[in-house]
Amino acid sequence: MRLLLALLLVAPLAGCASQFTVARIDAEVAVEGARAAGAAATATYEFTGAEAYLHEAKAKAGYAQYEAAIAFARKAQALADQAKQKAIATSNKAPRDEAIRREESVREVKP
Repeated sequence: MRLLLALLLVAPLAGCASQFTVARIDAEVAVEGARAAGAAATATYEFTGAEAYLHEAKAKAGYAQYEAAIAFARKAQALADQAKQKAIATSNKAPRDEAIRREESVREVKP
């Protein structure tokens, strides 16, 4: 009887832990994608927030607070996605601005 009661109490926690693992991996992939896109330099607020939320998610999971850990992991993923989009937009804008500056400087040189 005690074994059955213990299993009934522990079984839901196993589901929460696996849900957290999926959320954590998704967040880690998103953070690394943002880092690869250069978000640490171009989207500092979003990138730093994503790293902080991911750290907090891992800390909450360490205390078996899986619902909170999952919420923090999802916030980390959302911010990392925003950081990556901002970094990509910034990197796409920079070459265009440089081309415009070169074109203007060529126009100034010609009589």
